[in-house]
This record gives sequence, structure tokens and C-alpha cells, in this order.
Amino acid sequence: MLTTTWQEEIASLKQNLSKEINKISGHSEINIRNHVSNHICINNLKSKLERLDEIEKILSIDKYKIAFIGTIGQGKTTAICHIFNLISDFNVSKTIANKSRNVTETKELLSTGAGKTTICEVIIKAAEKTSIEIEPYAVDEMENLIFEFCESIANKDNPNLAQNTIISKEIERAIRNITEMKLRFKTISDGDKKKTEIIDQGKEEFDKLGLDEFKKLALNNAKLESRTTNKIEFDNQKNEQEWIKNTFAAINNVELKEFAIPRKIHLYVSYDVLSGSNLSQFDSVVDTKGLDENPIRKDLHKYIENQDTICLFVTPFKDAPEANIRKLIGYHLTSKSKDFHHRFVTLVLPHKNEPERVHECDGDRDTGIQIRKE
Repeated sequence: MLTTTWQEEIASLKQNLSKEINKISGHSEINIRNHVSNHICINNLKSKLERLDEIEKILSIDKYKIAFIGTIGQGKTTAICHIFNLISDFNVSKTIANKSRNVTETKELLSTGAGKTTICEVIIKAAEKTSIEIEPYAVDEMENLIFEFCESIANKDNPNLAQNTIISKEIERAIRNITEMKLRFKTISDGDKKKTEIIDQGKEEFDKLGLDEFKKLALNNAKLESRTTNKIEFDNQKNEQEWIKNTFAAINNVELKEFAIPRKIHLYVSYDVLSGSNLSQFDSVVDTKGLDENPIRKDLHKYIENQDTICLFVTPFKDAPEANIRKLIGYHLTSKSKDFHHRFVTLVLPHKNEPERVHECDGDRDTGIQIRKE
């Protein structure tokens, strides 16, 4: 027995609606009352036709993307790593009771920290083979970033300038790496105390050369024309999780001389690494750049607008939903809530014992969570 597919049912409904619209449109208008009635009827049928188009698009989605959206430093990348099994045990050296000891710690495979760690949006997909690919900045764009960095160094000690050049912490870190002008840290003894002095190689070179020659040196050190590699694959020479962690960090910090500054990073993770993870159930997982004082951004708008994307708004427990998330969700829900609300999810991340400390929960975690939900 043949069964009718949803594609055939929608096609049939669209055909019938179109016929009805044409039929009504073809009627001669006897009087104004009929004209108004037919106009209302046609508009009603056209809206149903548009709705069928939307339903067809939604039903055609094979796998959804998940976009993690959140303020800088609120644990977005860490959450992604733990949800999708992008973690592994590593041997690390730690000082315990003034003695150096080797211990095993669980670490995230993506770069995590106190904020402003990831240089750009990261798109993670399941794949047959592990690899990392970037969408790079163009050479002229990188030149402009280097010149802005040089000008920021030149203007650092001049508070009287009305428009000091400001570049992001992530971009500054990348520029320092490609121009070989990293910050150095020197420990100095001050009596019984020790303090750390920061030595800025860029500032030293600027003081010695002046701005124009400093720019030339930075550009020469960067060797932008040779940074043409966009993809690197796991070479099977070492532990795969260790390769992902180290290689991703090197590309994110632009420490590999053959790679340009990334505008986007695509991480393809093999099924061997993803054992037990549900990442392969989704088209991709997107770690968006952290929100700052202006959360209404074009790069986020495309994910919010697309029917094939579930938006996870990451927020800390104590402020859930925190100010940037409230502003972003409110902006998009006010006019189009019927289009977006079913794809909006708030992911609340508790730290330590925050749920137990909620007022009137009497130290019970589940009760604290329920109170916060309400």
C-alpha cells in the first residue's frame, strides 16, 4: 500500500490553494461588497500559502545547528566542551606543598579561560577525520590590524589624545605573536617579596625606532604573504585529543607561521574522539564570539533568523538571564516572537553551590533551581 509523504501532501495543499486564489481572482466584480469580500478571502488564502512554505522549510531541515550565545567569560566554551565530550585527561605538573608533582587533570580541548580567550567564532562538526580549517583575514586587513597595534603602542603613554587606537585583547595577542613582539614576564626580588615585571617588546622597539620604522619592522616580522595555509589534519603521530587541544590553541593564538589570523575556525572532530557524544546528531555546534556592551550584532542575527538553528543563550545562575541576554532576547522577541521563541533556549550555568544559597531553599539544590526558574 502506497503512503503519501508530507512533501506530497504540502504540494497538493499548495496547488489547491493556488487554484482557489486564481478562481476567486478571476471572478468579475459585481459590486463593492463582493470586491472587498474577495480581496479579504484572497489575502487569507495567500497567508496560508506562505505558512505552508514556512512549514515546508522547517520539515526539510535534516539536522539543526546549535548556536551558543553568551557574554564574555561566562563559561560558554567550557559548557560546549563538557556537553559534547570535548574533554580529556592530561598529565600536568603542579606545585603541591612546595613540591612539583605530576597529576592527572581533566581539561577542555578548546581554549578556555577567564574571558576573551577565543579569537573568533568556532564551528564544530562531527567528521570521519579530525582537522581544523580557518577562514582567514585578507592580507590588507591584517596589515591594517598591525598598523592599529603599532599606533596603540605609540599612544599608550599619551592620555591627552582624544582617540587612542583600541584593539581587542584577542587580536592584540594574535598580532604580538605574528610580529614577534610578545609580552615577557620577569620576576624581581624586592627584599623578602617578589614581584612580576611586564616587559613589552613592542614598546621597546617603538622607543628605539619611532612609529614609521616600528610599523615596517612589525610588517616584516609578520611575513603575511607566506601565511597561506588554511587547513591542517590530524597526523596520527600522537594522542588525538592532545593534538586537538594543542593545535587549536596554536591556531587560535596564531602561533603557526603558515596560518593567517582566523576570522572563523572550523573544527572537524572524528567519531573516535566523539565516542559517547551526541554532536553527530546536529549539523554543527557554533561557539559564537562573546557578547560585550553591544549584544545586537549582525553575526548573531543570522543564527537567530535561520529556522535551522537552535539558539542557546548562556547565562550565569545568579543573574539568570543576565543583562546582555535579556537585551538580545527582548530585541528579537518583541516583533517576531512567533518565529523565534520555539528555537530560543536559556542555558543557565550554576557555579559551585549557587543553587543551595538561593533565599528560602534551605540549602536544597533542586529547590534553589526551581525558585530561580520561577
